Amino acid sequence: MKKIIFLGLLTLMGIGFLSYKTTMSLFSNTGQSTNNTFTASELFPTATPSASPTPVPVNPGDIVINEINWVGSDLTGQTGQDDEWLELRNTTSNSINLAGWKITGAVIGDGDLNISSGIIPANGFFLISNFNETTSRINIAPDLVTTAIQLDNANAQYILKDSGNNIIDTADDDSGVALAGTNGPPKRSMERKTPAGDGTQGANWQNSNAHTNMDGSGSTDEFGTPKDVNSSP
Repeated sequence: MKKIIFLGLLTLMGIGFLSYKTTMSLFSNTGQSTNNTFTASELFPTATPSASPTPVPVNPGDIVINEINWVGSDLTGQTGQDDEWLELRNTTSNSINLAGWKITGAVIGDGDLNISSGIIPANGFFLISNFNETTSRINIAPDLVTTAIQLDNANAQYILKDSGNNIIDTADDDSGVALAGTNGPPKRSMERKTPAGDGTQGANWQNSNAHTNMDGSGSTDEFGTPKDVNSSP
């Protein structure tokens, strides 16, 4: 009887040892079987951080001052006089972050019109207006509404600078009447021709002759093309 019990214990110990060896083989880095090698995979591999996108370099002319509505609108009183807006155009195939950019000459006095945030899409537009579309002759939402904007009727010049204070574009020549645009009737915005060329030369500007994203479309309504391609010459 004792011999049988002893043999039983040996059998149980053998089974336990084989079970332990098999378990350790499955969960150790490498375990051997007769024909295969098993390698335990890591449940939580170390995450590789994604690289931050490289900012797109911006060169002079990549963003241009594309349309200037210094003429206001035919709305009555001070509202009409202050119904001014300015449009930027992206001439590149990349969207560009305008945070920290500014326009010198587009406010009262010697200050700058600051753009605190905003993205201008590839080949797209960025509209800055004194009023939103509900209180203006434009009928499209501006990208930036600011009462700081004031566009002179004469002796004007607008200088667009990036966040590093580099000059990207210049519009008008700071001498005499504006290079384009008419105070009406009807009123017409000042449009940049394509290609943009030197913004200080009158040959690169024209009077708007289209009604796009504007309240009216009649011959006596204000002409302009905010947030759209400029009219044909």
